Amino acid sequence: MKRLKIFFVAVALTLVSGGAVWGGEIASHAVTFNFQEINEIDITGSPSLTINSAVAGEQPENAIDSSSICAITTNGANKRITASIDTAIPAYVTLKVNVAAPSGSGTSQGDVSLTTSASDVVTGISHLADSSLTITYKLSATVQAGVIPTDTRTVTFTLSD
Repeated sequence: MKRLKIFFVAVALTLVSGGAVWGGEIASHAVTFNFQEINEIDITGSPSLTINSAVAGEQPENAIDSSSICAITTNGANKRITASIDTAIPAYVTLKVNVAAPSGSGTSQGDVSLTTSASDVVTGISHLADSSLTITYKLSATVQAGVIPTDTRTVTFTLSD
């Protein structure tokens, strides 16, 4: 009986203090990770602008299109969106773009004339994922432009430092 009590006490102490002995070996390792900088931009829409009316005695009315959307994702700080066109606009014609500022981060630069040089359209963007930035194009011309046949320009948007 005394041996049986000693046996149960030894088993209990082994289970309480050394459970790992019964469960097997333990292994571990270090996991290395990082989060690279992400700067993604996407544009959707097919804007079309036609100037075809004026009030007598005044310059032609502007054509406006707000059907395009800009989506951006960045985990960086103080980013900006720039815009440019591939070929200059004809004389006496102006093409402007206005990209809405993201909610909570960034400042729209308002109506910006598009040229072949990149111009800031939104600045101060930090740590953001937004897929609903409205892009508004405004085409204006004076009567000195004459009649211009349908033409196309490629607008390039860049998200960068």
